[in-house]
Amino acid sequence: MNTPIKKVLLFVVVLVLCYLTASYIGSWYDTVSYQGGSIFIDRSVSVPLAGFIISYIFFIPFIYGLFGIKRNKYWIIWPLLPAVLLIFGADKYHFYIPVLLIVAAIALAWIIRFIISKFRHPNSNNENEIKRVG
Repeated sequence: MNTPIKKVLLFVVVLVLCYLTASYIGSWYDTVSYQGGSIFIDRSVSVPLAGFIISYIFFIPFIYGLFGIKRNKYWIIWPLLPAVLLIFGADKYHFYIPVLLIVAAIALAWIIRFIISKFRHPNSNNENEIKRVG
């Protein structure tokens, strides 16, 4: 598959996953950091919006790390930068949450890729021993 098309499709997958998990993650984030709303945005909108941003911060490094692409770091850093700056500006007391989510997403994607690579490439020493015996 062509990599520009793959990158766009992965971004669409990230947006869909963020939309589907926004209310759940937003209600969790509301227990950590109260989302009161403002003059322009009601509380019923601000909780899913915060959940969308937090899930976006998690799913960008997870999805792009899971489906490795050339220049993977650029495709993770540039889409994350506005969302992380928004969270840092809006909630400077809980700055550790996006950092921990990014680290957890990268680690989880790396572990899944490692496990998949072990199933894809079995130990070649065992195959050679089986061939010699038979």
